[in-house]
Amino acid sequence: TRDPDGTGRIVKFGPDRVEEFLARNAPLSMIIRAHECVMDGFERFANGRLITVFSATDYCGHHKNAGALLFIRRDLTIVPKLIYPVERTANTWDPTITERRPPTPPRPVPRARRMGEDELGQQGGEW
Repeated sequence: TRDPDGTGRIVKFGPDRVEEFLARNAPLSMIIRAHECVMDGFERFANGRLITVFSATDYCGHHKNAGALLFIRRDLTIVPKLIYPVERTANTWDPTITERRPPTPPRPVPRARRMGEDELGQQGGEW
C-alpha cells in the first residue's frame, strides 16, 4: 500500500518486492504502471520487470520532461515511443492552475538508472 498507516507517508519498495509480487502472482511477468512523472517519459526498474510510463510532456509547464507511449506487440515485445515537449506561448491551458495547487515534482533518479543509449542500443528501441 502507498500509505498503510494513513499518515501521509509514502512506502518505498525495491526490486526484491517487485520480484516477490510477480512470483506470488504468476503468470504475471511484468508490471506496467503510470501516474508518476519520470523525466524520460518512461523508466525501467527491477531489471525491467516494472515499467513506469508518463505521457504528459512538460508536466504542469515546469519540468521539461518527455512523455512516452508503450506499444505492446502481439509477441509481447514493448516498443516505447517518446514524445518531446514543444515550446508554447502559455505554460498550461489554465495559467492559474499552479498558483492554486503546486505541481508534484518528478521523482529524482540517479543518472545511472535512467534509460539511455547505452542501455537499449538506441533511444526508444525495443526490449
